[in-house]
Amino acid sequence: MFYKTNNTSDRSAKYGHFKNKFEQKFGRLRDEFMNGEHPFAGACSDRKNNIPANISENEEFFTLQLYAAGYQKERFKVAVKDNVLTVSYDPSEEEIPVAYMYQEFSAGAFERSFQLNNQVSTSRISASYEDGILTVILPKDLENITPPQEIRVG
Repeated sequence: MFYKTNNTSDRSAKYGHFKNKFEQKFGRLRDEFMNGEHPFAGACSDRKNNIPANISENEEFFTLQLYAAGYQKERFKVAVKDNVLTVSYDPSEEEIPVAYMYQEFSAGAFERSFQLNNQVSTSRISASYEDGILTVILPKDLENITPPQEIRVG
């Protein structure tokens, strides 16, 4: 599938040792990164937070949409605690693992958390799942909304 070629030109003979050093250093870094051995392994290689999200707003509510194609609606959990909205998914333990030859997406466990402000009426939050999109509606608490104001600099 992939082929390694060797460049035998004069330039390669003159600067080849730089290329070899780079390949050694970069190869080790790449291997450590892919194996989760680097300092940021939890942030980069952990698939718990890789679900993309869109947040929009209108006059009445905020809308949070998470792209979650291939998930089962019954296994989502949406919760609010201490003004933090947490959306998570726990796959069934019955799912049979597949030995992929190549994999770009996974419908595994995830958890996303979003800090809410005092403008959200947490008791009226609702969620739905349709066509691979989990939509969470966050109604605004109109009593707590402060109108925007401009401050004059003196």
